[in-house]
Amino acid sequence: MQPSLGLTQARQIADEAVREAGRRQLRISVAVADPAGALLAFARMDGATRLSARTAVDKTQTVILTGKTTLEFGRSLREDLGDEPELFHGMIARPDLVPFGGGVPLLIGGQLAGAVAVSGATSVQDHEIAHRAASLLGGA
Repeated sequence: MQPSLGLTQARQIADEAVREAGRRQLRISVAVADPAGALLAFARMDGATRLSARTAVDKTQTVILTGKTTLEFGRSLREDLGDEPELFHGMIARPDLVPFGGGVPLLIGGQLAGAVAVSGATSVQDHEIAHRAASLLGGA
């Protein structure tokens, strides 16, 4: 049976990302999606850019499609650049795939239950904030 991520959990995860960004004095957008990629929760902090809102949603899709953090996905693409440059350039040209940090799988019982993604800070900060928020499920 597919693990289930509910609205309450999704809101808690989004709220934790907003709290962590606030502690760091950052302005971010956060998106939480289910395993099919449907948006469950979203927040754009005051002062966060409109672009960060779209990027956060796109990062959730990358996680759902690849099963990896967006940081890992980007790293694997860059490692393949020397061997298959066409693949690298083709993949990064896709509008729904984001090859930099901020998207993290949400695991329940070791299975993919969705994704949380943060955008608006540096890719490393986005990843750290998303990872912290994902840890509320205990599987991140």
